[in-house]
Amino acid sequence: MGLENITIFAAFIAGLLSFVSPCVLPLIPVYLGYLSGSTITGNQPPPRQLVFTHALMFVAGFTFVFVVVFGVPVGFLGGALGRLADYMVWIGGVLLIIFGLHTMHLITIPFFNMQKRLEYGQGQAPSYARSALIGMTFAAGWTPCIGPLLGAILTLAIQGQNVALAMFYLFIYSMGLAIPFLVTAWMLTAATSRLRRLNQYLPVIERVSGAFIIIVGVLLLTGTFTYLNTIFNRYTPAWLLEYS
Repeated sequence: MGLENITIFAAFIAGLLSFVSPCVLPLIPVYLGYLSGSTITGNQPPPRQLVFTHALMFVAGFTFVFVVVFGVPVGFLGGALGRLADYMVWIGGVLLIIFGLHTMHLITIPFFNMQKRLEYGQGQAPSYARSALIGMTFAAGWTPCIGPLLGAILTLAIQGQNVALAMFYLFIYSMGLAIPFLVTAWMLTAATSRLRRLNQYLPVIERVSGAFIIIVGVLLLTGTFTYLNTIFNRYTPAWLLEYS
């Protein structure tokens, strides 16, 4: 099976949309300060390298959960249910449309309104192991909140019927979430102040995210997703298609 290039693109976009979601974006400055044991918005910001290295460990933590804890079972499930692929596509498409309607606040799914927030301890010295653990906690605790977007990628991954492919899609999703986080960590106060300006656009971001999920669902239901992937393959470098 060749790499599904449209799925790769969708996975990365879903990660970006997760980063700017209302339950993640406002807390980015808080997370960065907590990871480095400093106050990002203070008069004396922490050293750039310190914040960035702790951010790397945070990213490693949530990437491990998304790729291994979620990706491996999804890949095995897709392989075990390979004969039911057509039904899985249809069910997945319907579920994604429902998830999208929830994200746009047209319907309400109580589970996706739940989230377990990180408890911020006082007087704890920063450590790389703790930063990685916080990243793992983030992935588990915020899964309901970013669930519709993550669910879209899990739905696409399960249809690959391949563990390695499912893990790859989840890795691309994680990078979509990780890259802006790392850029913010490197730019420190300049980036966090700009992120705060995005808060006023969070309702618009939710609608865009919901529309993205619905579009993916409709593409699955209509069989257009496979057609789009064929088009993407025409513009994919030959070296990438060798991993078939």
